[in-house]
Amino acid sequence: MASITPYMTKKGKRYRVQYRDPSGKVRSKRGFVRKSDAQAWEAKNVVDVKSGDWINPALGRTTIEQLHPAWVARQTQLKPSTETMNSDIYRLHVEPVWASRAVGGVKPSEVQTWVNSLDYSASYVRNCHMVLAQHFDVAVQDGMLKKNPARGVRLPSKPVQPVKVYLTYEQLCAFADTSKYPDLIMLLGTVGLRWGEAAALRPCDLDPKRGRISITRSASKAGNRVEVVTPKTGPRSVAVPEHVMRMLVRRSANRPVGGLLWPNRDGEPMISPGHNSWFDGAVKRCQKADPSFPRVTPYGLRHVAAGLMIQAGANPLLVARQLGHADPSITMRVYASLWEDGLDVLAQSIGADVAKLQPRALES
Repeated sequence: MASITPYMTKKGKRYRVQYRDPSGKVRSKRGFVRKSDAQAWEAKNVVDVKSGDWINPALGRTTIEQLHPAWVARQTQLKPSTETMNSDIYRLHVEPVWASRAVGGVKPSEVQTWVNSLDYSASYVRNCHMVLAQHFDVAVQDGMLKKNPARGVRLPSKPVQPVKVYLTYEQLCAFADTSKYPDLIMLLGTVGLRWGEAAALRPCDLDPKRGRISITRSASKAGNRVEVVTPKTGPRSVAVPEHVMRMLVRRSANRPVGGLLWPNRDGEPMISPGHNSWFDGAVKRCQKADPSFPRVTPYGLRHVAAGLMIQAGANPLLVARQLGHADPSITMRVYASLWEDGLDVLAQSIGADVAKLQPRALES
């Protein structure tokens, strides 16, 4: 049975609640200005003790720094590149502000103020918030907190820019012809693989008879090293145009079955080419020959492939499967504008069918 007793401080009378925790240990909660506040807290505490929701106040004094090892242990299931990024975010943005803070004393408003102070892109700010929130998740799951103070704060929206088709098929072929690896360019620009997925391909992944490639691996950059991991959204099989498959078969002819199709000088997967690379050189040669030739990146070829698929009449579900999107809604959100012409065709088709109806049907 709990008891409420007054006591005197330099600031006047205060009230103390004495109660027993679930283990039978006597505890107290001090500092209530009004007796009614102490009674309200005591009533709620009784409910928490009986329902099993009671939180040991001592656990709330655990700091973010003390929770960090448990959070790190959870990062082992992530891709190396993501694990490295999250570790950098903790070191640069979370640790300086939150490491010494007790989890039980953090208010949602403080987290919101911190989020608002991060002057970076929306995606990066959301990643920073995620790292902090995951530390509080550990505290909630281990019974140190009832509620995560970082969940529910307002985060900056990631702008979804409409994607244009950077290259026509003719431009893609011209680009491939001027590059060091024309088969790789055609694969990226027609099938839509992520760079890491293409870089990890081996001859044994090709199925020429079915016109398919098995995507079971991906080359992921983590710091200064490249590791082969599972694809972002899991293994999948993708369709490859016949002429592109012939190019890949030729490429694999002199390669070990388990070797890479496009290894670097050390025999490791190639990293995504950047400025002053063979890829950049091919772009510049195309732009010199044709000033209207747009700037395109290795990832941009993924958009090129999506656009060519949509122009060929592929529906969102098929495009999503080919690109390896976890949800077709992602495909629709990113490439919605590319289906606009399809809506016009649909309206024309419906209009033609309606025109065949009898006037009486049109009047009803």
